[in-house]
Amino acid sequence: MRIEAATITKIVDIIKKISCLSENFEVYAVGGILRDLFLNRECKCNDIDLAVSKNALEYSKKIADTFKSKLITLSDTSKTYRVILKNDVIKNIDISLFNGKVIEQDLRNRDFTINAIAFNLKDFKDFKSFKRQIIFPESNTLKDLKSKIINIISVKSFEIDPLRMLRAFRFAAELNFRISQKTFKQIKYDAKLIYKVVPERIRDEFFRILSVKNSANLIKEMDKCKLISEIFHEIKGMKKATKRHYYHPGGLFQHSFKTMESAEKILNNLKKYFPENYTDLYKHFDDNGVFSKNVTRGGLLKFAAFFHDNAKPETSKLINGKLHFFGHEKLGAEKIKKIMFSLKSSKKDIETVSFLIRHHMRPSTLAKNSMITKKAALRFFRDIGDNTPDSLILSMSDWHSYRGLRTFSPIMLKLQEKSARELIKYYYELKNAKPPLRIVDGNIIMKKFNLKPGPWVGELLGFVFDAQQEGKISNSYEALKLVSLKLPRIRKKYKISALNN
Repeated sequence: MRIEAATITKIVDIIKKISCLSENFEVYAVGGILRDLFLNRECKCNDIDLAVSKNALEYSKKIADTFKSKLITLSDTSKTYRVILKNDVIKNIDISLFNGKVIEQDLRNRDFTINAIAFNLKDFKDFKSFKRQIIFPESNTLKDLKSKIINIISVKSFEIDPLRMLRAFRFAAELNFRISQKTFKQIKYDAKLIYKVVPERIRDEFFRILSVKNSANLIKEMDKCKLISEIFHEIKGMKKATKRHYYHPGGLFQHSFKTMESAEKILNNLKKYFPENYTDLYKHFDDNGVFSKNVTRGGLLKFAAFFHDNAKPETSKLINGKLHFFGHEKLGAEKIKKIMFSLKSSKKDIETVSFLIRHHMRPSTLAKNSMITKKAALRFFRDIGDNTPDSLILSMSDWHSYRGLRTFSPIMLKLQEKSARELIKYYYELKNAKPPLRIVDGNIIMKKFNLKPGPWVGELLGFVFDAQQEGKISNSYEALKLVSLKLPRIRKKYKISALNN
């Protein structure tokens, strides 16, 4: 996507403001922001990176004072600082001391040729002329930018910072570039070094990869160079799981990958699979505000798809020649919590993925009925909540993963897809409709049946709401009659007889 004129204007204004502060300093804009401006593409990075020849902290303080922004230290060792802006285009200005005596040396110590790019702020006049002043110390930089190739500058690049291996795939994802054979071979050679990277940095890069439309191909490439199994050691166990009892020739890992690949395909073609509700689904998957930075709802769904059967090796049991995996979804949900916790993922991110894995069998079970009743659908919506679209697409992806195998059943797949479409349609009919008038509330129920406050009241109200949705009741008399029928079961479940006044 090409960079918008309004965005360019905002970036230029910030650069001009910084440039006015560069007297007595040798200051260069470097890296990603210049690369994106040079390529005239939408800026994915939210930072402006600056390299200064001396007194990095002093210069950083000048910028912070000018922008009236907070200054933090990123690294005392490398003299790297960050000014946090209140801006919708540029979030941070990162300032670091030259990594070398001159800017050319600094650039040659960077990760990839496409990022070995700098611009002296004193030379900045306007956006149209800045390209002519860009410094390319590496002879391959301009060539690689035009050829859309990611090349390491040095064979020691990944030894210096192992995270660069993941960054290579992230750049390939976001820029739609390809990784050179030389770089790919070096990643394969250095893959085991990834353990040296702090978990938060791995998480951020990996979920940025998952957020793009072609992430499945990149995960496949990461597997070829052994990087993915060095990041997630659970994958090694999935690969060792006996292939004799799995439908896929490549065993559990192949099934897991195919499920993720199918989830991505469905997400990329929502109009095809859900022609009546694709606009609702676009809104659903575009709403990422509740998740961490760099984490999208679609990325979490693909992550859940990749690990949805992670507990099958531990739960496998051969009965009458057929392999069963009783409870694998519950154990898998607990295992994924530990995996994501080790990545320092947020509570909301962890809850979302573990929830999807715990319930990933439910849509399939529901679809086995030739006709899903309103009551069953409402119970499913109530239990799955806002994760309903994600859960249904995960189940569809699971079934899609069997395409091309001898055991694949087109009839069953059509049944599953029909079920998912009908449930999605009904889900959004209810979600987009005006809520029914409340015919009874918790206070009335507690007073009528002599109950104290507690979760049982909410459950009783749930029965009333579902019956309203199904059209079975329409007034308070019928609601209270329904509550009286459900109350004995609720008393037994919560053991609340002693709470009666």
